[in-house]
Amino acid sequence: MSGSVGAWLYKTIETIRGEKTTDWTFVDRLPDAGLADVPLVSIKPDEAYIEIFVESMRLKQARRFGTGFHGLVYLFARLSQEGAEDADLAAVSKPAKLAELDASNLDRVITVSDRMMGAVPWRGGSLALELGLFSVKKGNLLSPLLDYVARVSEVGGISFIGQVKPFLPLITEGMDLIAGQTQDAVIEVAIDTTLTLKESRICAIVGMPKGSLEEAKLTIDPSDRKLLCDGRPLEEAYCVFSIRSTNQKADYGAIPELKASWAELRSAIQSNDRTRADNSLGAFSRAVLVSPDLINRDKERLVAKAKQLLDSAFPKGPAPVSRKISPSEIGKAQLSDLRLYE
Repeated sequence: MSGSVGAWLYKTIETIRGEKTTDWTFVDRLPDAGLADVPLVSIKPDEAYIEIFVESMRLKQARRFGTGFHGLVYLFARLSQEGAEDADLAAVSKPAKLAELDASNLDRVITVSDRMMGAVPWRGGSLALELGLFSVKKGNLLSPLLDYVARVSEVGGISFIGQVKPFLPLITEGMDLIAGQTQDAVIEVAIDTTLTLKESRICAIVGMPKGSLEEAKLTIDPSDRKLLCDGRPLEEAYCVFSIRSTNQKADYGAIPELKASWAELRSAIQSNDRTRADNSLGAFSRAVLVSPDLINRDKERLVAKAKQLLDSAFPKGPAPVSRKISPSEIGKAQLSDLRLYE
């Protein structure tokens, strides 16, 4: 993967391991397990959003610590964009079920279904992906550093393309500091790959060298999403993750650029100034049009909803006596109150 951020993972693996990177087994499409929340459906450019979830994992290398440790998941994704440079997203997660484990947990399969990348528009092209599962020894230095990196990732957002960009260097720098503690950090499994998406899928990274495992025998247990080999639980380190498709961006009301423009439109409506409100609607419509966080269908729908709200605040002709909602009251509506998908 090109780019200073995207090239980070495998260099880090070599730092931790002190040797050339192992090509772990990567299965880019496991058989359909019939999971209700991961339907395997087609993904068409600009007609859907994609999300990435870590479904389950098994730790193995952490036994060398002989003490408490944390599980950490790192994700970097690069997506094609319309008429613009590729969009980069990064996330670091310390799921609650991976916090402060110890050697007695190593034989357990951890089921998390943790969202690593929120709904972002799929524009077609390719998805460049880095995903790594780390075990980090619990300690006075690394524990708070882990918490800090995870918080930075959360503040940066996992589904807003514009918002996360300034946080990318902070996330990778934090991970560099963690990886630099080579006696206290171990890589379980990782992948650096580029995918061409035609449909949603469930994938797996297994801590075994490529070619040493019969991939056709791998399946998912639908009860707890653990990885099976020939029908039996696989006793190796692994990470199962899904690339999902959704037709809705549930957090559209939190898109930073649109929230700011919407606040101005609300203020204009509350002032009962139709000319100002019309100008604000135009500015909001332009912000929606250029937003990288919405597919075209939702852009059109959102602008139409905003216009309907404006028209209800300033109806043509004399205001009907029966009207019970004033412009100031209508102007209190939040962006999420537009109910985009109703």
